[in-house]
Amino acid sequence: MQVSHWGRRTALACGAVMCLSLADVAIAASTGYDGAYRGTVTLTRGGESICGKSSYQVAYTVVNGQFNVVYDAAHHVGVNLQVQADGSFSGNQNYQVGRQNSQVKASGRIAGNVLEAQVEGEACTRSYHLTKS
Repeated sequence: MQVSHWGRRTALACGAVMCLSLADVAIAASTGYDGAYRGTVTLTRGGESICGKSSYQVAYTVVNGQFNVVYDAAHHVGVNLQVQADGSFSGNQNYQVGRQNSQVKASGRIAGNVLEAQVEGEACTRSYHLTKS
């Protein structure tokens, strides 16, 4: 079957529109998670002398499906995260303290009005349980 030049252009244009529509749907779905989340961070690995308090309260705001988790405020280390359409998120950030290169990893999911996450660095791991307010 031979497709005319005009037919190929139409098919390509429709394909491009379809791709844009799927991307728009994914972005719109992730913004459905927007809002303020508050709750508890619990130290699950590492000592308080290195990692800080064993438990404390935080608040994060998801805007346009994006937010930033702070791992080490003293050294300005955090991870920028993008919430996917299914509510999952993950990311990592390389950083340096003195001469040591390290990496912090964050992952989790938003389900309903609850944000659950794990944030793991060289010496410490923290568990996050936040509720949308």
